[in-house]
Amino acid sequence: MILLSMVLALGLERALSHLESWREHALFERHVRWFHRSAPAAMWNTPWALLWLLGPTLLVTLAVQWLLADAVYGVLEFVFATLVLLLSLGPRDLGEEIHALLAAQENGDQAAVDRLRADLLSTPGRLTQACQGDDRRSVIAAICIQAHERSFAVLMWFFVLGPVGAVAYRIVSGLPRVLQDAGDSPRALEPATRLHGIMAWVPARITQMLYALAGSTDDALAERHRVLQTPAVNWVADTWRQLAVVGVGALSVQDDRGQSPPSRSLEASLEAVLGLRGRALLVLLALLALPTIGGWLG
Repeated sequence: MILLSMVLALGLERALSHLESWREHALFERHVRWFHRSAPAAMWNTPWALLWLLGPTLLVTLAVQWLLADAVYGVLEFVFATLVLLLSLGPRDLGEEIHALLAAQENGDQAAVDRLRADLLSTPGRLTQACQGDDRRSVIAAICIQAHERSFAVLMWFFVLGPVGAVAYRIVSGLPRVLQDAGDSPRALEPATRLHGIMAWVPARITQMLYALAGSTDDALAERHRVLQTPAVNWVADTWRQLAVVGVGALSVQDDRGQSPPSRSLEASLEAVLGLRGRALLVLLALLALPTIGGWLG
């Protein structure tokens, strides 16, 4: 049932990709901003604020998940799980966002190009040094991390914990940015960043493997080995740095001064990274299906 929910949610996400408003749900962000306005400074500017910010959403999701377990022969649980996963993916369709960037560039709409590029580059920790800048390599690396944040990690946590896992990663991954935007530099920002890093640590390394399997394995591993020769700022930054360079290596994408591949345009590079994401998703679903297939054979 979990695997079927994942396939159905991914299919619905693709079918509804042209509709943006339903994906921009900001209920959790409104909850954080309400807490910022209403809570005393002693509660807001403390690491314990994470309990108040994350607890209600996760407890409600867990309670509904528990109440619907095996209800109506599991049908309600399946519907709930699929809807929660669908809402946890995103918040925007990566393919639609890339195609919008290409369309804006073709139409000469520089303002839209800058806005879409900045949105793609606004990944965890601003992507450290692996993805900063405006060249083609930076955009490709950012998309590799965005694919992990919007899809792969959510699917992995959903597979492990069900709906509460998908919701947990979705809100934990977005919390550092919301806290930063809220201002006042709350002391909860650093623990929120570390919590995101903890939840992303294993999924990000699995995603590295998926990129390597779905693309140029030798180049992906070579890029990972190369970047590991240089110490990272910290273990959280190292997660995003490895994920970025492995994704780039799997595509053999060099910067604009590189020699390989010399004829690949920005449009071709963006289409290539979307293809890599699609193949990696298929590999992930196949790997997750193995326990089910093994159960049938047993």
